[in-house]
Amino acid sequence: MELRKLSVNVNKKTNASIQKLFLGLCVLAGMVILAIILGNATKNNRKQVELFRAEIDKSMSEKIAFIDTVAAGVSSGTVTGNIGAYVDQMAGLHSDVSAVYVCVEEAGTIYSDGIMTYMSGGWIPNADFVVSERSWYTGAVACDSVFVSEPYVDEQSGNICITLAKAIIRNGRTIGVAGMDMYMDDLVSLIESSYDGGNYIFLVSGEGTILTHPDSSVALTVGSSSHIQDAYHGKYEKVYGKEGKNRLIWDYKGGFKFAVSDSSETTGWKVVAVISLKGVLLAALLIIVVAVAAGIGIGKLIGHHVTKSVSPMFAPLEALSANVSKISEGKLDYTFTVDEQSEEVHALTIALNDTMRSLQHYISEIANAVTAISEKNLNFSVDGDYAGDYESIKLALLRIMEVLNDSFREINTQAGTVLEYSGELSKTSECVARIATDQSESVIHASEEMKHLTDNMEQIAGLADTIKHNTDTTNENLSVGNQEMQELVDAMNEIAGCYDEIAGFVTEINAIASQTNLLALNASIEAARAGEAGRGFAVVADEIGILSNGSAQSSAKISSVIARSLSSVEKGKNLVKKTQKTIQDGVAYSEESTQMVNAIVNSVNVQKQSVNEISANLKEISSMAESNAASAQENSAISMNLGDCAAALMDTIREFNLKK
Repeated sequence: MELRKLSVNVNKKTNASIQKLFLGLCVLAGMVILAIILGNATKNNRKQVELFRAEIDKSMSEKIAFIDTVAAGVSSGTVTGNIGAYVDQMAGLHSDVSAVYVCVEEAGTIYSDGIMTYMSGGWIPNADFVVSERSWYTGAVACDSVFVSEPYVDEQSGNICITLAKAIIRNGRTIGVAGMDMYMDDLVSLIESSYDGGNYIFLVSGEGTILTHPDSSVALTVGSSSHIQDAYHGKYEKVYGKEGKNRLIWDYKGGFKFAVSDSSETTGWKVVAVISLKGVLLAALLIIVVAVAAGIGIGKLIGHHVTKSVSPMFAPLEALSANVSKISEGKLDYTFTVDEQSEEVHALTIALNDTMRSLQHYISEIANAVTAISEKNLNFSVDGDYAGDYESIKLALLRIMEVLNDSFREINTQAGTVLEYSGELSKTSECVARIATDQSESVIHASEEMKHLTDNMEQIAGLADTIKHNTDTTNENLSVGNQEMQELVDAMNEIAGCYDEIAGFVTEINAIASQTNLLALNASIEAARAGEAGRGFAVVADEIGILSNGSAQSSAKISSVIARSLSSVEKGKNLVKKTQKTIQDGVAYSEESTQMVNAIVNSVNVQKQSVNEISANLKEISSMAESNAASAQENSAISMNLGDCAAALMDTIREFNLKK
């Protein structure tokens, strides 16, 4: 059955491979044809854009030749009469010409730049008109050929216009410019004739302004213009920048299209041609469908022929396929019948029988080894020859026996060691438990002593705080007394100063008494000289002398009293200074005592904190000691269990028959 499925699968895969091959060849041929169609489409697109560009160049060449003629008529001097009539005549020669004008230097003109402008239709500019500043004028002066302006829209007619201008040169000097405004109706009509559904051509100026387009929203109109970089988010920008190369773009109407551009030599404008890929895609789809159908049809025909050729090759093997499955079922005592008709089947049958015998031998050896292991007999040897890759099976069995023997011997040795160590560990754990219990009791006693010490330290700290409070109060009182003594010293100094002022007053009184006495003496002398007439004046002079003597005596007494007062004040000042010095020394000693008391308080607080920390640590140590004791007891129990397990393991290993 499996061989029959194999035959069917071979036929299916062969047919599928052939069909894929021919399908791929047909699709490849279709892709080549599609590439040829696309190449022709792009080639035709380039030809079309070149054709329209040539039409634009032809139309513009005629207009450039016309403005060359207008400028040449003035430059040569043949037009010397009425220039206004000349420009009217020239304007009438072309229907698409809006205006013709000649601007030349002229003596006596009213314009500031000295240039007179003659325009068809008789239009005369205002006096403030400066034609030499116009862009078309300056462009023509700077250009060796005809200057073509950027297209613009005539506000009156709404048509697109351009200005052509040519410098008028006489005797090697530019004397003016000939210009012409013209409509682009013929070019716009030419471009619009290309609009054919998804295919169209549009025109772009040299500066990138879109002049014509099927979408009127981007075409140049009155008050509206679009740049090639901005229109439709720059879809046409790459086409505009690369001439002659077809670019695949996503069109504004949706869908992929090919676009190509070409520049006009006469104007610098660019013609952009866009073609739809709808027809190309339909042709590609048709080609692919035909190629797929052809590939499938041819593949099926060839596959059917291959099936007829391959199927008979599997017939001799089907007889063996029914019995080969017995090997997978574990029936190794079966012998395949040799088929003499087919050499391939004959060789295969002999090989299968040899394989069956080898497998029977090897499996028997493996079964004996596994049985010995299951019966705890590790003193078993694997003998016999193992050919080829089967040698690794023999080596693996021998290695298994060797590893099991080594492992069990090592386990037995280690189990004995574990049994020995477990006994020692049990004794050590019991000793550790006793020591931990003793440590726990010692720590508890030390903790109680530390509590008494903490209480004493708290009492000392309280007494130290009281002493500090009393010392601070004494310092405050001494500071107040010291300040009051200083005020007393200041008051006595003021009294001494007052005595000094009084002494000054007494001195002045003595001086006045002396002067008065001298005046009285002089008055007595003058009264004596006056004789009888000065007798009354002499009496007054005597009285004044008596008063002067009395003032002098009083001043002397006051001076004596002031001297004694000053002596007493000086003694008081000395006593106050001594008292102040004593108070200051007391304040210093008190402050020093305060510092000592503060140091004692701080030291007591530090000692108290240290004692608290020691007490907390002792509690933690006590807890750890209790935990260690419990762990030691638990380890002792574990070590006893471990010893029992090691003994049981050794008993189990003794049941195996190990190699010596």
